[in-house]
Amino acid sequence: MTIGQRWWRALACMLMSIGVPACAQGDARPARLAVVGATVIDGTGAPPRADMAIVIEGGRIAAVLPRADFTPVPGTELIDGAGKTLIPGFVGMHDHTHVPGNTFTGDVAAGLWIAGGVTTVMTAGSAETELEIALARQVAEGKRIGPEIVASAPYIGGPGDSPAMFHPANEAEARGFVRDWSRRGTRWFKLYRHTEPVIAAAVIDEAHRHGGRVTGHLCSITLAEAAAMGIDGIEHGLSSAGDLVSGKAPGACRSAVPLLDSLDIDGPEISALIAALVDHDVTLTSTLAILESRFAHRPQGDARSLAVLSPAARERLVAYRERLKENAATTNWTPATWDNIRMFERRFVAAGGRLLTGPDFGRNVVPGFGNQRGFELLVEAGFTVPQAIRIATSNGAEALGFDDRIGRIVQGYEADLVLIDGDLARDASAIRDVDTVFVNGQAIAPDPLIEAAQGRFGPQ
Repeated sequence: MTIGQRWWRALACMLMSIGVPACAQGDARPARLAVVGATVIDGTGAPPRADMAIVIEGGRIAAVLPRADFTPVPGTELIDGAGKTLIPGFVGMHDHTHVPGNTFTGDVAAGLWIAGGVTTVMTAGSAETELEIALARQVAEGKRIGPEIVASAPYIGGPGDSPAMFHPANEAEARGFVRDWSRRGTRWFKLYRHTEPVIAAAVIDEAHRHGGRVTGHLCSITLAEAAAMGIDGIEHGLSSAGDLVSGKAPGACRSAVPLLDSLDIDGPEISALIAALVDHDVTLTSTLAILESRFAHRPQGDARSLAVLSPAARERLVAYRERLKENAATTNWTPATWDNIRMFERRFVAAGGRLLTGPDFGRNVVPGFGNQRGFELLVEAGFTVPQAIRIATSNGAEALGFDDRIGRIVQGYEADLVLIDGDLARDASAIRDVDTVFVNGQAIAPDPLIEAAQGRFGPQ
């Protein structure tokens, strides 16, 4: 079966996944194929290697070698990689299956993730965990096209958070919640803004007892307090750092955003905060794509993203953009705030911290394209392309405990790869030009998946 034949087969599978009987992914995979002549950015942070040959066999990477040393075995399907870049599949670490107005978008998101080069996701808080688990199972069984999905439990919140979240009344109830969802198959738990410190500590302890991990979109708890409790990750970086709010009472949610535009990013307060996070091995998830949408001076979505929004989502976006313009003169989301948020992430990495990335979703940010935008923004923030690829791939794999099988282009790893049409090392925007995505060695073209999602993402 040729690449062109698999292109159309991907469309058939996608159509089946949104209505008609499902189709398995695995039977389209050739026994052995090789991408020849591409530049490889392998996910380790190492410099790009030009004119390489990457051999895929049995769904895994069988060899990575210079093209000059490559001799194809008879029967190998050859893919011309000249002028293209091969990277590991993105590992999205803040990739919800819900948006405001729609508690489950996974059916549409699954194909968009693959089209955008995202082959693994952790959802970082769920509105419909059972549906996430079911979707993850369907993908794993080859019944629909999609990334490997690591489902997370329902959000854990406190007074002031959405009533749809779980609000434990005490430590015992918090621990019971963690045990229950651990039995159901989730390993990740997310604390939300108003979670009480004693509840957070109980959730973290109980999750670790069951081999789980905890992340948080924090406010009532400072980043340093969460690190001391043993939290595994923190979402949204500097914008959630209540540590910066002078006189904040313990357990009180006080936003740091009004302080960020005048913050001394090189000062001792930030240095101490970063040191606390690094010393406790806490990851930070960069969500620059959704944060960018807060700033009136920044781009507010490209044509590709807007085209896949549902009519209701487009209406909401138009209204949001109008409010953004109206409030531009009084907002706390200033250009200086944007710069400090990005510089904090650079300082964190320079200090030895492990930065992850995920777009979050809503407004103009959609699956796949939002992940690509997050990569572009990391490069714009000052990371090199190999550094940004590492953040978007192998760092996430490490955080998930999958770093022995995905996130890098090395022999023996699963062949979750993305072939980019262009020289990514020279032009970060080439990330938008996905030629082919390989999922366990199966080649899937993005265009049919994008076409099937037109007008469908968001509130219905």
